[in-house]
Amino acid sequence: MKHIIYLSIYFILVSLTSLSAQNGQSKTAKHSFPVAKLTIEPAIGLNPYSMGNFLVSNIVQWNIEKRLSIVSYTSYAYNNAMDRDFNYIRTDYNNSLSQKFGIGTSLYGKRSSHTFSMMAGIKYDAYQETLHNPEFEPVTASVKSVSPDFGLMYNWKIGKGKCFFSYRMYLPIYPYPLKSFDIWTLDGNLANITMEFGMGIRLQ
Repeated sequence: MKHIIYLSIYFILVSLTSLSAQNGQSKTAKHSFPVAKLTIEPAIGLNPYSMGNFLVSNIVQWNIEKRLSIVSYTSYAYNNAMDRDFNYIRTDYNNSLSQKFGIGTSLYGKRSSHTFSMMAGIKYDAYQETLHNPEFEPVTASVKSVSPDFGLMYNWKIGKGKCFFSYRMYLPIYPYPLKSFDIWTLDGNLANITMEFGMGIRLQ
């Protein structure tokens, strides 16, 4: 059931944004969305699956052509922000750092653009927890790991000035289906979905 919901969200997004873009393309050229050579888009976001992971991120998009771009995405996540002290277990830290690069294509409307990018990179996770039970000596466990990070990113920009509003959603395709076709691995994908909101700046 989870994978049906996951795929349904993706196809709904694609359908809606494609329809919007087709409507925008029917407008005259002088009303088209401005295409900057380089944009920077800082944002804040969360993971809708857990609702406890908060992140800050930034996208740098270089538009090689009007419909072809190179994208760099950097994010830092503060995981389990709302549940760091439970049942004598204290979370000392639980953070994730991700760096991805990708290639995207854009569709343009009158006041907005829709960019779809294929992303690839690495993700570094680190967490440490300590048991503080008065009946036992403190016990600490920590884990650090580096893993591949592949996914699809949708980026919606609205606004025709130097500054604009930016919304993006990242849908991982790792570990399912790149690493495994086991349906239970979808939990790993869902744990890394992000929704982000921010402001962008056109530099060129």
